[in-house]
Amino acid sequence: MTKVAFTSKPVVVTVGTTDFEFTPSVQDANNYTNDMMPNNKVAPAYTYLSRTVNQQQKDELVELLDNVPGLTIELFATVNQASKGGLEISLKK
Repeated sequence: MTKVAFTSKPVVVTVGTTDFEFTPSVQDANNYTNDMMPNNKVAPAYTYLSRTVNQQQKDELVELLDNVPGLTIELFATVNQASKGGLEISLKK
C-alpha cells in the first residue's frame, strides 16, 4: 500500500488572472467538516479558504469571495479536491 499524504505541496488555483496558493492541512479539512451545519455551508468554506491561502494574498482573495456570487463554494471544492493529491475512492461490489 502506498502511503498517501494529504498534500505535500501547495495547491495553486487561478481565479481570473491571479494564481492563488493554498496550503491546506488535514486539520483545516477536519475543522471545515466540524463547522458544517445544515443551514451554514458557505461560512466554513470561506474560513477554510481564508486560513489556507498564502497570507500575502488573503486581502485580494477575501475581496473576491465577498463580491463574486458562488465563488466561495466553487473555489473550496477545487482546492479541497486538489489537496487530496489525486487519491480516488471507489466502491467494490
